[in-house]
Amino acid sequence: MKRFAVCCALALGSLCASISAASATDWIDIDDDSYAAIAYSPATGHYAYAYNYGSRWSAEKAALRQLDEEDGRIVCWVNNGFCALALGDDVGCWGTGYEWGDGASNLDAANRARSECSERTSGAHVVLVLSSDGQVIQKPSRTTYVTSYGD
Repeated sequence: MKRFAVCCALALGSLCASISAASATDWIDIDDDSYAAIAYSPATGHYAYAYNYGSRWSAEKAALRQLDEEDGRIVCWVNNGFCALALGDDVGCWGTGYEWGDGASNLDAANRARSECSERTSGAHVVLVLSSDGQVIQKPSRTTYVTSYGD
């Protein structure tokens, strides 16, 4: 009986620790009047972005100006939130995700971008996540996994 009580206490302690770790979230206050945009070139795979602009049009124009590719196009924009870009093995395919308003999450935007990209090509990975006001600009590195067999 003592063994069961100790096991239950350990399990409960582990559960409480994981819940408190999962709820450790960073909150930021994004400017309601901020816009961001991501421009992408399907021919080259290059991308550019702009943030903290007062209108969608000005953010899109700035992102395209920075990209400076003939086939450059706006693939995502957001107001008061996060936008993300994912790329894969086929440079002509991409995925985007966005979240806006109260409770918006950079992780949700990134997951949507990765999911959308993986429907179009293999090797989908997130290359950019940014907030509309520029407080968050993440450029995750691509992760490579090696199995125990060295594959």
